Amino acid sequence: MAHYYFVGSALPELRIDAPPEMGFQEFETLLYENLKPSDLADFKLLRLYYDIQNIRAFWKKEPFDHLGTYNENELEEALVVGEGFPDYVLDFLRVHEKIEDRLAHFPKLVSAFFREEERHSKGFIQKFLCFEREWRLVLAAFRAKKRGQDLIQVFQYEDPSDNLVAQFLAQKDSSAFETPEGYEELKQLFEEHYDSPLALYQALAEYRFQKIESFWGTDVFSIDRIYAYFVQLVLVEKWQALDRQKGIQTVDTLVKDAS
Repeated sequence: MAHYYFVGSALPELRIDAPPEMGFQEFETLLYENLKPSDLADFKLLRLYYDIQNIRAFWKKEPFDHLGTYNENELEEALVVGEGFPDYVLDFLRVHEKIEDRLAHFPKLVSAFFREEERHSKGFIQKFLCFEREWRLVLAAFRAKKRGQDLIQVFQYEDPSDNLVAQFLAQKDSSAFETPEGYEELKQLFEEHYDSPLALYQALAEYRFQKIESFWGTDVFSIDRIYAYFVQLVLVEKWQALDRQKGIQTVDTLVKDAS
């Protein structure tokens, strides 16, 4: 595993409820000036999620998230040429040719991202992608049960043989909901803040921030710590930019993408 002593020592401490001393642009420049090409490729992989979200923004003519690697012109060219994205993205575009169909089935693409990239990654990135996929599924199941929704419909884009998905589907006719092991705290957050999307988003951000801290170990100069710092920096910046309406929209988007 690569070690970056200069980068590691240059990263100021992050707190979920305080503005970061180093913003994303400065952090990005630091990495591009110091990381090896292979480690930069993995950094881009972490940002691929935002590129995929920006594909939807492009179709809906909405503002782009600056965390993606493509600007609007670059992303449009990549989609037209059919290069710069993994095969599962291009397959999705071929299967769903109309924009309205692509938007309707967009959770299918998000599901493919987590499933495929987790399968081919390792170390911190694999742990992170697994965690992000699972907590979204758990939250989607919680909310579906609360609203009396059909779990088969909710998880239509997921692999039914996946252990977590199979556990949820086995409860489709049950009035109670059995929390997956390790996610008891998440259920508590959901139940406590269900009626307040902004408070729920903030609680989820803090929950994720703390979980990420446990994924990289204790080596502050490791590449995994740098990747973890990026994820936590994103959570901090989005927390700082949050307002009530964005909280509602963000929670809805996270849950819909996982269902």
